[in-house]
Amino acid sequence: MNKLFQLLCIAVALFLSGCQNKTDSDQWDNACLDPGLPKNIIYHELDQKGEVFSFYEKHDKSKRTSNVSYSSLGIHEKPDTLGTTFNNCRAYYSGSDTLLINIGINGPFGGHGLLIKYVNKKFNTEAYMLTDLVIEGETAPNQKIIYQKLNLNKESYEIGDSLFGKIEFKSIDQDQAGDTILQYGHGNFRALVKERKKPKY
Repeated sequence: MNKLFQLLCIAVALFLSGCQNKTDSDQWDNACLDPGLPKNIIYHELDQKGEVFSFYEKHDKSKRTSNVSYSSLGIHEKPDTLGTTFNNCRAYYSGSDTLLINIGINGPFGGHGLLIKYVNKKFNTEAYMLTDLVIEGETAPNQKIIYQKLNLNKESYEIGDSLFGKIEFKSIDQDQAGDTILQYGHGNFRALVKERKKPKY
């Protein structure tokens, strides 16, 4: 019965995404404004914890920027919350007016997380998985968003602004190996908006 229910949920999700006639890159939804978000008690709790740093980042005494729980599961796998909040949040502009909010973690051989693109009060969320392993015959992942909701404390941001947000996200993917993957993300985050210059070649 449980397996049948999972397959039914997947079929419904694919049907809905087909009715919307959207690819993932086209699915932009309105963000919700919540000016009181910085007063949420979760940020006080994050102040009591040290930051989680990606492999390439310089470690310092910064406070935690994220309690977002992110997981990527096969349709037959049971959810496991252990380690799902081991990530950080970085927000930056990179040569355009689109604000990029990256919630994830990167190691020496790859990384994973959520990338939120925000512009003109609209947003798009994409789950990502990076690896240096190349497998011959792999196809590009195909993500279908089931649900995404973003709360932010401001409508627009400039370099140096403090950003506070909350994300709820669910998608279904077919990964590079052809397996069906469910992606989940939910929780609060914060970041100082910076500018990331594109490298010159």
